[in-house]
Amino acid sequence: MIVPMSANTTPRRFMPASCMIDCNGAQLRAHSRGQVTVVEVTGDIDATNIDRFYDYVNRFVGQAPGLILDLRGVDFICVRAISILMRINDDCRAAGTRWAIVGGPFVRRLLHLGDPGETLPTADSGRQALNRIAIQNHTRQAAS
Repeated sequence: MIVPMSANTTPRRFMPASCMIDCNGAQLRAHSRGQVTVVEVTGDIDATNIDRFYDYVNRFVGQAPGLILDLRGVDFICVRAISILMRINDDCRAAGTRWAIVGGPFVRRLLHLGDPGETLPTADSGRQALNRIAIQNHTRQAAS
């Protein structure tokens, strides 16, 4: 269960060593890995928890230079997740957060169908995601 945040809460300034919630059939856990926040999700992402999934992930956007959304443990993901992932992509871009999605079979299939232009940054493994974020960082530094 997610504890509601008050209007005075500033979640983007706090990163616990590990933060886990149970969310209507999905378990979401965030932890720090160097300068990257890793959000691991297991279970089902569906209409009952997609908004809380977004809220949970979004609270970590901008807290660290990098964000990995590890969805390898997701057993089901609803179609609306495409628009939510696009929204997270926009949030990360606005905050200057480099990020990548690591997806399992269900997520990869949804992305293949729902993101044919490959707008979303994906990776096949956690290591590849870290490398992708490092390359994005190098590219931004070279452009500055």
